[in-house]
Amino acid sequence: MKKILLLITGILFFIAANAQFKFGVKGGVNSSYIKMDDVITVIQGVEEYSFEGLKTATVGFHAGLMARVTFFGAFIQPELLFSSTGGEVEVTNLISNDVSIKKMEFKKLDIPVLVGFKFGPVRINAGPVASIIIDSKADLIEEAGYEEKLKGATFGYQAGFGIDILSISLDVRYEGNLSKLGEGINVRGNDFEFDSRNPQFIFSLGIFF
Repeated sequence: MKKILLLITGILFFIAANAQFKFGVKGGVNSSYIKMDDVITVIQGVEEYSFEGLKTATVGFHAGLMARVTFFGAFIQPELLFSSTGGEVEVTNLISNDVSIKKMEFKKLDIPVLVGFKFGPVRINAGPVASIIIDSKADLIEEAGYEEKLKGATFGYQAGFGIDILSISLDVRYEGNLSKLGEGINVRGNDFEFDSRNPQFIFSLGIFF
């Protein structure tokens, strides 16, 4: 047992001795949309609505801090980013046949932790991301007692590639969702559940110091 612990300790010290640490800032734009698995129907009194997520791109932004630990061609890159995302939902009043497009907007703290490999200036990377929702706006219908049942945090993954040019880092990623945005909506005490998510494409420019 002692030999195994000594071996593990030696390996960790060897990696640490050969690791390179960098710190930087990054920012960019993201293109997101609202994904709903099905067309959702909500019946409340004499009113009846259907919700459908649209794949219309909504452009947002992100900015924050990043760090990178590189060792033997591999790297770990944690980040802390303020992010603005959203999407559009088509809301149809099935009684009057009125159709409207409603925007959903989210302000979040994103915490991705990526693991990747470098091949010269080119990188590939993937990893989990946790998102803490700071603020949201998603008034889909104008009904008394309407309330969104959004989660305070969601979990997903990011995957993509990048290029390093001197101290400049360029990235293109896709973010998918492992958990949904919330449980649905509540109208006058009645819960209506549906699965909605907010995937996005992310384009970033970073600078390491």
